[in-house]
Amino acid sequence: MKIYWFIGVLLLTVGQSRAQTYTLQELKDMLLQHNGQLIAQKYQIAASDALIVQEKLWSNPTLSISEVNLWKNGTSETLPYLFGKYGQQQQVAVELEQLIETAGKRQKRVHLQSLEKKDALLEYEELLRQLQFELDEAYWNYTGVSRKEALLDTIVNLYQNLEQQYKRQSDLNNIPKSDYLRIQSALMNFEKDRVELYADKNNWLTKIKILTQQEAIENLQIEQADIRLDLTQKIPLNIEDQLWDQNIGYQKQINERDKAQQQLRIEKAEKTPNLTFQLNYDRGGNIMRDFVGVGLSMDLPIWNRNKGNIKAAESRTKHAESEQQVLLHQLKGQLKDLKYQVQLYEATLLKSQQIASEERKAMIANYQKHLQKKQITLLEFIDFIEAYQETETGIVDMTLSYQLAFAQLQYLTGQKF
Repeated sequence: MKIYWFIGVLLLTVGQSRAQTYTLQELKDMLLQHNGQLIAQKYQIAASDALIVQEKLWSNPTLSISEVNLWKNGTSETLPYLFGKYGQQQQVAVELEQLIETAGKRQKRVHLQSLEKKDALLEYEELLRQLQFELDEAYWNYTGVSRKEALLDTIVNLYQNLEQQYKRQSDLNNIPKSDYLRIQSALMNFEKDRVELYADKNNWLTKIKILTQQEAIENLQIEQADIRLDLTQKIPLNIEDQLWDQNIGYQKQINERDKAQQQLRIEKAEKTPNLTFQLNYDRGGNIMRDFVGVGLSMDLPIWNRNKGNIKAAESRTKHAESEQQVLLHQLKGQLKDLKYQVQLYEATLLKSQQIASEERKAMIANYQKHLQKKQITLLEFIDFIEAYQETETGIVDMTLSYQLAFAQLQYLTGQKF
């Protein structure tokens, strides 16, 4: 009894695992958790944090030991012992130096490194959005190819039945053999198209597997989303404001401008010379036997006042500001184009719904009856089937373009709506 119970539980578990399906949102969740590119980019953020800590540190002090005599001559003086019975004729000088940066150079570099970290964060966000868009693209292409494949399956089944009927009639010499050959030729073309669709479908499935790092995903596990034709209603009225706040490209360009401005501040601060404080000890090398003194040194900004680097930093700042304005106008144009595309595709798809897909399928059955009753010719029937396939394929392609244009709009603004 226990064995039967165990087998039943095992079969139930296997059945549930096979029935596992994945929505687009679930695929995106897996991408976020498992994608190797995202995990690698996180290390760049950690590296930026470490560099900020490094920039906060002071320069190490410098210790120098000099004027150490290895022998004595006749003019040497007798000094007190250094330790024990050693050092009556030993001379030595010790100096400790510490660099003090002026004009807030260290804090300015810390701020610049913080902007570099922001770059790493923006790179991560950009990579995440790009991968999510690629997953959107792969998902919608996969579902589009699946719909085309289902359409071709219907047509191929129809032509396979017709081929059998026409072969029998041709063998009985009831119809011209050319009619049978036309059916056979059309069937071969449709079967060839179906093979190409199958390969295309597998390519998109492979891309989904790579993006989500889930090799176990199979064809039947991709859940096809319902096609909604009201996406224009989801577009926010203040979408342009969201564009400036959330578009990664624009935010990166602002950060480039800020980095250029901060580098300019650093170069201007470099005009101010740094100070070096010194602490000296001299034994036997001065009028005092054990001399302890302090000192201060600095560069004199006579010949080099860092003018070249300042001028270059000013030019880079102006260049970054100019690039920001150029990008602003480009994004406005892209936003306008994508909104128009979504609106146009939606209006066209709504028109196509005036004749339901089921009605078009019913017309195939009617044409097949007309063909059997010889109310239409074989060529007219073939033309109708090809026109039907072209219409249905066009609707699928337009639906794909509609979904991808909306996904691009979300990618551009960095928002889900």
